[in-house]
Amino acid sequence: MGAWGAGITSNDTAQDLLNEYKAAFFYYDVATAVKKIDEYVRTMFDETDEEEFAAYYYSLADFMWKKGILTDEIRDRAVKMVDSDFGMNLWKEEGAFAEKERRKVLAKFRDTITSPQCAPKKIKIDYYMDDIFEDGEYVCFQLKTEGKPYTFRSDMHKGLTDEEFHALDGKYVVFQKIKSHVSCVSAIVPEVCDRWAVFRMFYGIFDSPDDIKTEGLEQYVFDSGNPFFSVESTMFHFKKRAYKVIGKAVPPEETKTNVVQGIYLGINRPHYNADSDILSKIYPFELGLGPFEGKPDTLYNYVRSQVTREIGYGHGLRGDKYKTYLEKYNKMINERRDKIDSMLAMGAKLYEIHEDRLLGIAVKVPGRKAELYMMTKDPQMAKMLKEYAEKQD
Repeated sequence: MGAWGAGITSNDTAQDLLNEYKAAFFYYDVATAVKKIDEYVRTMFDETDEEEFAAYYYSLADFMWKKGILTDEIRDRAVKMVDSDFGMNLWKEEGAFAEKERRKVLAKFRDTITSPQCAPKKIKIDYYMDDIFEDGEYVCFQLKTEGKPYTFRSDMHKGLTDEEFHALDGKYVVFQKIKSHVSCVSAIVPEVCDRWAVFRMFYGIFDSPDDIKTEGLEQYVFDSGNPFFSVESTMFHFKKRAYKVIGKAVPPEETKTNVVQGIYLGINRPHYNADSDILSKIYPFELGLGPFEGKPDTLYNYVRSQVTREIGYGHGLRGDKYKTYLEKYNKMINERRDKIDSMLAMGAKLYEIHEDRLLGIAVKVPGRKAELYMMTKDPQMAKMLKEYAEKQD
């Protein structure tokens, strides 16, 4: 058992079990939940491992007391364990100070669980447990843009005016359900898990479900090359948006197993709303080529994003591996920034290609080939930008 303090839940065992307590008491009555929890714990350890068992039993009693469901049996057994120094050997071995701190915690814990508890509280699970829609179903639903700001405008996102955005209120867009991504599955109650519906979406904004033909729809693909994204697995948001299932077909095979993109229908904030997110991707923006109109820092941010796409974020790396990654990351950024600075000093001009957002920037020194900094993997976009920039000499 790993412990980082003397507290009742300041250890790995208690922390690992807290979500299991929530799941069990959410799903079962108190007696059944206690039985299921104890059966699960005994697949890993029992009373012969005093430190582990104390971490389990004390955290269970603490959880139940806070929820107003502590039974006399569990209270009395926990009190008996405290009074008999059950599980104290670890703390004694840690020295006099650690033992003293643990005894203070246990004395307070004993007083707490023998005091009157609150009325039973409803156990809440912060998961999306519903499995919405069938795999392969095409679902259309309404945009809700009225009264919201369009949140995807910046140097890198050209976007819509608020007037254009609001004019799309009540129009329909189309998703196809691919599968349900399941995580945070309770070991005690497998039915308690966090589901996110995985979709792909399509270009097109429609006046009515009757206008939509599923054959020939063109899917949107993220810059990462992945067409799939996740949405909260609850019908609440779809019902609010007058959804309709308009067809079903075998979904395409996934090209990536981990869904990293998310569109959050439940968030409506000044800095983000799902309607802006959706429309920033599928609105029929015109493709544009011309002089780069952004701030100089935008190009440097572009370089940083480009390097990150090439070598990743370094997630999961530790120690020397992360140090090596960071050195490579910073070296690549500095080399590219120095190169850009050198070209600008030689009189380079900047050009861009954009649709809803900036797709790429060309740095063109007179008499030389253009250097491209692309955020899309579409080779056609890179070709168009390079040809445009080299015609400007």
